[in-house]
Amino acid sequence: MERIVVLGGCGTVGSLMARILAKRAAVTISDIRKKTPLWEIFQAEGIKLDLGGHNPNIIRGADKIAVAPSLLENEKILQLIKGKEIITVEDIIASCKVKKPVVGVTGTNGKTTTTQILKNILRVAGYKVPEHYLNIQGNTEFIPALQARLEGDIAVVEIGTFGKLGEIKKAATDSKVEIAIITNISRDHLPPEDFPKYIECKKEIIDVAQHIILNADDPIVASFAKSLPKDKVTFYGIESVKSHFEVFPEDRECPYCGKPLKYKNRFLGHLGDYYCTCGYRRPKLDVKATKVEMDKFRLNIADETIKLKTGGLFNVYNSLAAAAASLTLGINPEHIIEGISSFKGAAGRHEIIKREPKIIIDYAHNPAGVRAIMQLVKEETPGKIIVVNTISSESGIEGDKEIARILSNANIIIPASYSARKASDHTRAKIIHIKSSKQKMKQGTLGASKRQVREAIQKALKHAEKDDTILIIGEGGYKYAKSVLKGS
Repeated sequence: MERIVVLGGCGTVGSLMARILAKRAAVTISDIRKKTPLWEIFQAEGIKLDLGGHNPNIIRGADKIAVAPSLLENEKILQLIKGKEIITVEDIIASCKVKKPVVGVTGTNGKTTTTQILKNILRVAGYKVPEHYLNIQGNTEFIPALQARLEGDIAVVEIGTFGKLGEIKKAATDSKVEIAIITNISRDHLPPEDFPKYIECKKEIIDVAQHIILNADDPIVASFAKSLPKDKVTFYGIESVKSHFEVFPEDRECPYCGKPLKYKNRFLGHLGDYYCTCGYRRPKLDVKATKVEMDKFRLNIADETIKLKTGGLFNVYNSLAAAAASLTLGINPEHIIEGISSFKGAAGRHEIIKREPKIIIDYAHNPAGVRAIMQLVKEETPGKIIVVNTISSESGIEGDKEIARILSNANIIIPASYSARKASDHTRAKIIHIKSSKQKMKQGTLGASKRQVREAIQKALKHAEKDDTILIIGEGGYKYAKSVLKGS
């Protein structure tokens, strides 16, 4: 059997390279890291580990060396493997064919939860679904294509973007996406001047897939169907609600004439039953929810009420998207209903980690996500809402200001990030500052340090009573809150 050593195999891309290669060769991961959270996965898949450095004897004994992309320009690494045949991630994508149906999920919000609900449905139906087991937020570049090549019956890959044209198209093409889901598109994900390009980025997936699942309640997403054959598109959305919801509205313009849209019913932000004087209106729903309440709805494909373990209108939309894709794959409606109703929720999405007072972690990091979680928390909280805001918006200060305005529905806001502190004058809620939020800290969407999160949570706990909810939002909260609370 061919012997392949994967350098950098404990990293995000390297680990996937190693797992794919292990199906056809004897693979050893060589990495300077001393430990890996994927140890049990590697062991189960027959991958050997050389950690804490690169053993020269193992390198010499290899027939080929696979190198993670981050190490390809490392001179020390190149000298170490001089004379050996190198395998790149591009080589693996080209030589390892995808031999299973692939569903690609993209959009501004809801990608992760929609992906996980669909996977749960498929498992209930008896299918094996490839998992990358990586603790990452957003799946870009090589990750979807590599995940699609892992062992399994049907792959479901989340496809994100850094806002670069061609990025989603390449990821979807390399992943061999057959069915595409577009959950929603919000203008707040990037600076306003980049929004048209961002829309084009998300739209690219329809050029690759054979069947498109579109959120009909999103006027921009629904407009993508204009140039597509009717039998290539499935629309999903909400037909009617049984309970009253505070909507937190967000205006939208008609994607055709640019006039402000009118709404017969608005369900969540800019999502709803809309129309324009030019004639554009929400398309007819193929998969729809009726009699929607906070934690249950009636699904038309089986005319049965589904009870959600994790409520909220955003989870109704995520469930509908997963149901529509399942139908396209030919999954039995009974399995669809069981898969949705048994889904326990995604980590960091309305994740309740303590009760009395209730403490919720939510990865919401843009205005659309904050609207969604605030709608749910407001409905389910009998006491005060105390928000620990760790967000530093990708759309800059304007995004931070918009988040602050949305948080006016809270009783107390504790800005944990410098950006949240800077925008705090734009809310009507009571503000309680912490000293450490005066310090700037930003790495991508990570806006707050562990120290800032700790100080903000400690402050929140002092002001919380039994019936209150402490809502911790943003990547900083998602990354640090559990360890902070465990140590407190």
